[in-house]
Amino acid sequence: MPTLILAVFLIPVGVGLAGTWLPAFGWFPALGQRQFTVQPWHDLFAYPGVSKAVGLTLLSGLGSAVLALSMCLLLLIAFYPSALFRRIERLLAPILSVPHAAFAIGLGFLIAPSGWLVRLFASATGWPEYPPNWLTFQDPWGLSLLFVLTLKEAPFLLFMALASLPALKVRETLWLGRSLGYGRAKIWLTLLWPPLFSRLRLPFYAVVAYNLSVVDLALIAGPTTPPTLAVLVNRLFNDPDLLWRLPGAAGATALLLLTVLVIVTLRSLEPLVRAWRLQAVRSGRRRQTSMMLTTVAALALGIAALAYGGALVVLVLWSLAGQWRFPAALPAFSLRFWQQAPEQLGSALWLTLSTGLSAAVIALVLVIAALENEVRLRYQNVQFNTQRLLWLLYLPLLVPQIAFLFGFQVSLIWLNLDRHWWVLVWSHLVFVLPYTFLTLSGPYRAFDDRYTWLGLTLSGSRWRTWFGIKLGMLWRPIGYTLATGFAVSVAQYLPTLFIGGGRFATLTTEAVSLASGSDRRTAAAYALAQQGLPLIGFALAALAVGWRYRRHRALQQDGALSR
Repeated sequence: MPTLILAVFLIPVGVGLAGTWLPAFGWFPALGQRQFTVQPWHDLFAYPGVSKAVGLTLLSGLGSAVLALSMCLLLLIAFYPSALFRRIERLLAPILSVPHAAFAIGLGFLIAPSGWLVRLFASATGWPEYPPNWLTFQDPWGLSLLFVLTLKEAPFLLFMALASLPALKVRETLWLGRSLGYGRAKIWLTLLWPPLFSRLRLPFYAVVAYNLSVVDLALIAGPTTPPTLAVLVNRLFNDPDLLWRLPGAAGATALLLLTVLVIVTLRSLEPLVRAWRLQAVRSGRRRQTSMMLTTVAALALGIAALAYGGALVVLVLWSLAGQWRFPAALPAFSLRFWQQAPEQLGSALWLTLSTGLSAAVIALVLVIAALENEVRLRYQNVQFNTQRLLWLLYLPLLVPQIAFLFGFQVSLIWLNLDRHWWVLVWSHLVFVLPYTFLTLSGPYRAFDDRYTWLGLTLSGSRWRTWFGIKLGMLWRPIGYTLATGFAVSVAQYLPTLFIGGGRFATLTTEAVSLASGSDRRTAAAYALAQQGLPLIGFALAALAVGWRYRRHRALQQDGALSR
């Protein structure tokens, strides 16, 4: 079973990278290019705006990843553990289920010069009379893209941190630090953050790789002339002149090298941070800066709440809008689009549903089989390197999508496999599987094996014990893992675009293409449908858990499974 999972990962990534590197050095027989050369690199560097695109990529990608990590640390210092943080924790699942594209479209409608915030201000004060000529979205410096990426990735890092916090004994460490006169900030930075970051390192690197290479968000919120490097490479891959695919492949390879360089640089900076931490510990200085940090954290939390809540509300308003002239705060409501929705959304909705459910179910089955294989090896006292498996699982998340999807697409065309729906499911599975494993592995590994031994004693059958006891007690994490996998599939843009080759249109690809158009009503309806599907998935998972545990009060509480 691990071999099958590795095949799901490594074949698309390995074949895709090779299929991108060969055209990057001039070898592309389908276009009559059969001689290795560095001419594609010359063409790439001569392309207008490449150097500025690299700068924008570093600013928006690396800057947003560092800001997201800082926001995660700030919220932990200020609010963990507390009643407010428990409320934040309960909101993380619906926030994480919001697709990147839908969030960016909603945020654009909120903060654009003609957006809802300016309309509310204009309605209250009478100024401005017309939309101001401000650059609050798709600005040429990439700041709006940096803002969107920060708000979207901070909840993911916070979610990954929550899985590790129980092992760090936070309450006891805070109590001990306070008894010695240290403030919360210094306790977190010197005692709690270092071991927590060692567990967050891989998710953080995955965020860095994603932010440097994201395309759908950059198309909606990023600069356009020039765009970020990933969007520029995507343009080259889609140029009507097929020979521009060679510089495009060189650009995709350059983006991969840039990502590796950034991650290696970040890794090399860690000893400096470690030395600063040791210096801070040895200094013995006690500073009480918690109030200022709490204020900044509350401000960041308020901005995030306004962004997520406002983006959802404005999407609903635009999907129900008839006429909406500036500066009116509310539109003339109309159900015209939703009356036509079954006809307009039908095929994209069905393809998104079928692909997402298929990828999520297959990933769930593979992950459960892999985790059961771990249990079997543990019973046989066979040594198993979980850290190596974790690195392999993160591989599709650390390699920029555009760096291998082009090569994978070319290989599929060569094998005449590009037109099949199951290949689209496979391409989504490459990205669904890591998140499925990361979501389920913690609760599954924490399951108390004494229940299994008791079941085996009573039934004598491994299958009956697994279905009757283990599956029943792990119903909650399995249900939420299935919903998470479905949400990840719904959000996939580049895999659908490249592997589908224009044959498959999901809600995500349609929403991204409509975001740059002039019809805000249609774009809002597609974004709302894209955002609604994962939320429905999580709601169904919660209902299924409630129904399954309706007669088991002890299992209705979170965390009862792992004790």
